[in-house]
Amino acid sequence: MNKLSIIITYYNNEEHISDCINSLKNQRNQNFNLIIVDDGSTDSSTRIIEEEISDFDKEINFIKLENNHGHAHARNVALDNVETPYVMFLDADDVLASYSVEFYLSNINGLDGLIAPIHKFNLNKPQYVDKDKVRLEYLTQKSNPNSFLRKNSACNIVFKNAIIQAHNIRFNEELKIYTDASLVLEYINYVERFVRVFDFPFYFRGEVYDPFNGNTLSNQDFILTFEDYANSFFDSMNRTHNKKVKKFLVYKMKNEIKFGFDPSLKDIEVRYNMHEKTLVKVVKSLKWDLLSDAKLLYSLEMLFLAMDSVENAKYINNLRNVSRHVKNIVKNTKLKNRSKYYLTDKEDNVDSNTVVFESFGGKNYSDSPKYIYEYMQKHYPTLNYIWVFTKPEQNIITGNASKVKKGSKEYYEAYSKAKFWVSNARLPQYLNKKENQIYIQTWHGTPLKRLANDMKVVRMPSTTTASYKKNFYEETSRWDYLVSPNRYSSNIFKTAFWMDEERMWEIGYPRNDVLINRQNDVEYLEQIKKDLNLPQDKKVIMYAPTWRDDEFVKKGKYLFDLKINLENLHKELGDEYIILLRMHYLISNALDLNGYEDFAIDVSNYSDISELYLITDALITDYSSVMFDFGILKRPQFFFAYDIEKYDKGLRGFYMNYKNDLPGEIITDEFKLAEELKKIDEHKVKYSDKIEQFYNKFCSIEKGQSSKFIGDFINEQSKK
Repeated sequence: MNKLSIIITYYNNEEHISDCINSLKNQRNQNFNLIIVDDGSTDSSTRIIEEEISDFDKEINFIKLENNHGHAHARNVALDNVETPYVMFLDADDVLASYSVEFYLSNINGLDGLIAPIHKFNLNKPQYVDKDKVRLEYLTQKSNPNSFLRKNSACNIVFKNAIIQAHNIRFNEELKIYTDASLVLEYINYVERFVRVFDFPFYFRGEVYDPFNGNTLSNQDFILTFEDYANSFFDSMNRTHNKKVKKFLVYKMKNEIKFGFDPSLKDIEVRYNMHEKTLVKVVKSLKWDLLSDAKLLYSLEMLFLAMDSVENAKYINNLRNVSRHVKNIVKNTKLKNRSKYYLTDKEDNVDSNTVVFESFGGKNYSDSPKYIYEYMQKHYPTLNYIWVFTKPEQNIITGNASKVKKGSKEYYEAYSKAKFWVSNARLPQYLNKKENQIYIQTWHGTPLKRLANDMKVVRMPSTTTASYKKNFYEETSRWDYLVSPNRYSSNIFKTAFWMDEERMWEIGYPRNDVLINRQNDVEYLEQIKKDLNLPQDKKVIMYAPTWRDDEFVKKGKYLFDLKINLENLHKELGDEYIILLRMHYLISNALDLNGYEDFAIDVSNYSDISELYLITDALITDYSSVMFDFGILKRPQFFFAYDIEKYDKGLRGFYMNYKNDLPGEIITDEFKLAEELKKIDEHKVKYSDKIEQFYNKFCSIEKGQSSKFIGDFINEQSKK
């Protein structure tokens, strides 16, 4: 007879359930029973499970409920079917490391429970238990009852089934979300000795792909969970007489209030309005526990709540926020300028004649904001223009715009004052976009790779898929207008950016106006070549690869290994061609071009890529959206996709059929690339149909009038 039963209950977990089941199939120790309860799922979860367990050599008790009753009921049904000495719960969106069952069964030794840690999602899971890191402590209920109450979860605790069945311990089905404590607290009453595992991962919490519709407890919105958390708190307090446990429950509830109603939160007013009755009830129950170690203003806020004076409590809550900013100013901290902004920003500050421009987070004077500004400077010179730069002294701009340094006092004043914000990338969330301001987002490319909400998983440093998408959503909800270069992009923006048709301007990119209006301006093109010190008698090839999400070294810094083999290209093409190397701005390592100075030129920091397109005879790229802008010129493109299998499967995927819809050849070998580049004219003929099809789909609405459209719109709105 197996010693352990593992219970999985699920409801619409099609995104994660396969990983969960496979983590059990991969257990080195298979001495466990498996009980699965379908809590009335309506998606593909059940079909996926049936496929996964079809080759699982194990008897599985698969219980299917017709309707959804909540995981408390589903788990209670499963508990009625447990026949082993021990039982544990595994959420359907979580996974167990392959050594977990073996370790648990080897160390429980007849005790009343085993408590193991729950770790965050991680791609790089250990392959075995490192005995130098893992730590075990044998404890008693009398000395350490609160060990069972961490993480608000009954998962990854091995319970003794005899205790559960003898005392008919079950989950409280009246609770909706925070049900686990109801079982755990009852269980604690009968525990004597148990073992707790520290410092090593066994159980990994699943990654949330959709933070807006996901059902993972730790990623649900506070507004949706606080009332149930409070109900669970009252239920828990009634289930124990242990002073240590009560003290622990009170401590957790105090933190829920302290952090859940922090005055700096953007939605604090909504939180107060939604939960004022529940909040008052909790504060009254905690009484002086809330005030024992609290600061003056916080204590005053709690006192007002205890007296049912919610409006006064809200006033004090706001006062707490104000006091923090005053402290930053008085103490002259790094955040003093931002604090001044928070304290002084209001709708009355807005000047209808002021426009603020920012490109790539203040990196340079470039892209669509540049072309909108230059059109407006020429036609509406009396408006007040401001440009934001991280290094203003290094950026030269035409016209009468003032330059401000990002993060400075003048920077915050600009965003507080400007009626119009024009940017091609996301702006920081700490900038308060007011109702009487208009935010025009030009974006910076036709999407080939999946964006934002359409990304399955996000592999970037210092973020998770859920937090990345939440932050992106907060940003796109501020956009009044989003510029789209074609119908293909508009359709993508709807899902990727949560955009509606009314807020999209399908007019082409302002940065591409110059490609339409000046592609035959010989004098202009010659001047660009002179500025770059290029020989007039050689053709120009530009290499503009994308950045790869998984090549980061730290937040905001990425490494790139130049794969095109400069030595071979120089040997094969050096007599006729110059190659321009355009690396993405996120790439951190400088290119070493020693020995190739007369052949290869690093133009990564050249501010205007549109000017580079105009002098380029052929483009080498891979998965970069530069292909769409360059497609306007109907010139040859070569797609050096040396890692196409890895990129397509392992990173963000593609919107278009990459292998069929490109206006040129996919090349994976560096030597073949050099051979094909010798035949640029042949490629133009060979791929003429593809080039034309590509142009019609992605480039044909570009008429050179986008800057005019936006500039005229801003001018008209400024008069209202």
